[in-house]
This record gives sequence, structure tokens and C-alpha cells, in this order.
Amino acid sequence: MNNRQLELYNYLLSKRETDEYISKKQICKDLPLLYPRHLEHNNNEGNKSSAYSKISLDIRVINYTTDIENIVISSKKGFKIANNEEEARKYIESRFKRDLISLKLNWNLKKKLENNNQIKFEDEKFKTIEIFLKNFE
Repeated sequence: MNNRQLELYNYLLSKRETDEYISKKQICKDLPLLYPRHLEHNNNEGNKSSAYSKISLDIRVINYTTDIENIVISSKKGFKIANNEEEARKYIESRFKRDLISLKLNWNLKKKLENNNQIKFEDEKFKTIEIFLKNFE
């Protein structure tokens, strides 16, 4: 983790007692040297802001690192550090559910393609393609 990510983590730790979600806007306001918004002219859109993007990436890095034992919860409301095991488990289960729904969709799309023989290439099909290419020359 770099210094910016470490400072963001320490900031979230300091706000842990409030048990409130901290928005990206609030993070930019409280940590202006790390996430400057004044440099972004004509860009009032939060999602397109480079500062907001950096915050999202830094939160992801904080959660990926194994050196830190706390979990940063991300939601539409903002970010916060899980205060107890139950809160952390609930967040992890919601992520699993989201990922499983995505995997199920991918599996169904793969099955649809296999039904139309769009993906399944067996040895016979490769031979047929090879013969066709030789005859075409």
C-alpha cells in the first residue's frame, strides 16, 4: 500500500466510531491534498472525477491487502470500516450473492452458445475447417 491508501485507511479508522458511511465527496473535502477536486475544471460529475476514481481504487487495494485485518464496506451510501463480525459477514455474503448471480448468467450464456454449436469445436469440426481451407486454396 502506498501513503495515500494508508492515510485513507487511517481516516476511515478515525471515523469508525460514528458508524456512518462516508461519501466520496466527504473524503475529498476532508483529505484535499490526497484527493484534490479543485484541479478538475468543468467536471461536477462525481462518478467521472479522477479523485473519486482514485478513492474507489484505493478502497479496493485496502481490501485486497492481507496486512490489514479490517474490512472496508462499500455501498451506494459510501464507505465505512466494519464494526463487528456480523456486519463484515453480511457484507461478504452480499458480495458472494452478487458474484454468483453474475456467474450464473455467464453459465447460461455459455449453454446458449453450446446449444447452437457456436462454441463447441470438436475434432471433426476442426478437420472440416481444415479441409475447407485446403480446398479453397
